[in-house]
Amino acid sequence: MIDRRTFLRVSTTSTIGIAASAWAQEAPPSRTIRFIVPFGPGGPTDVLARIVADAMRSKWPAGTIVENRAGAGSMIGTNVVAKSEPDGTTIGVVTSSYMINPAVRDKMPFDTATDLRGLTQIASSYLVLAAHPSFPASDIPGLLKTARAASEPLAYATPGIATAPHMAAELLQRAGQIKLQHVPYNGATEALNDVLTGRIPLMFDLWHSVRAYVDDKALKILGVINGQRIPSASQYPCIGETLPGYEVSSILGLVIPKQTSPALVERMAADVTAFVKSDEFKKKAEQFGMQPIGSSPKEFDQFIAADIVRWKQIASNAGIRL
Repeated sequence: MIDRRTFLRVSTTSTIGIAASAWAQEAPPSRTIRFIVPFGPGGPTDVLARIVADAMRSKWPAGTIVENRAGAGSMIGTNVVAKSEPDGTTIGVVTSSYMINPAVRDKMPFDTATDLRGLTQIASSYLVLAAHPSFPASDIPGLLKTARAASEPLAYATPGIATAPHMAAELLQRAGQIKLQHVPYNGATEALNDVLTGRIPLMFDLWHSVRAYVDDKALKILGVINGQRIPSASQYPCIGETLPGYEVSSILGLVIPKQTSPALVERMAADVTAFVKSDEFKKKAEQFGMQPIGSSPKEFDQFIAADIVRWKQIASNAGIRL
């Protein structure tokens, strides 16, 4: 015979088990789910977001749509997500600017820690340091030698202030003990044009953006900014192979309002990461010079928090504020 205390303990455990099972199986929203892209249409971020959104239509019966809300260094689009109802119907697409903005801005319309949480990191983009063919160096040791011998700082172009390429350059100055002069542009296209014509000798940018020009020998690669070599272009060494500890990456991920049910977050993240880790997505991501990740919500939250701390240190040392 089971005494009363044993009965209550068994009953309580069973109830908790049933509740936990139901909690873990929370269904996706019954309304259309929006993917908010904080950039204009047509770029790698927008294209990959649409690939993921399209794939989720088979798992989320209410369907998905993609909305482009560009402006303010990606903050306009992300703010839409932060102010949305925490019901799983609004997902934000984010890049490294999501972590850089809190590090370089005194005021923001939302708080990454209290208003939003990670869903998953979709991919990591490859960044490179490219140069005009006339630049005297062809690798990082040569760049360091050239920069140290120059009477003035070497000019470099980026798609804009406080972007991942800009921050990568600032980190290189510290790691390599050299001086560089930042020439920011409003986007990669304008910056690329001036490097191609030789007006600016160096450029920090996405591998996807410069690859065609490298193939045509209109640009050359001095080093890979990430912590590992590009699988499809393994002949280019990482800057960290010359300067140990140097590493910067540009990420693509998804975030969701902070108060969204943890069970729903886990369910939606599982659906997305299953696709992100598929061979189908890997092939598409590689076309844009990206490496699939597919992290858990907890892992992405930890990555976001650590990356904000790191960018704050870099920004503080370089005196970067917006």
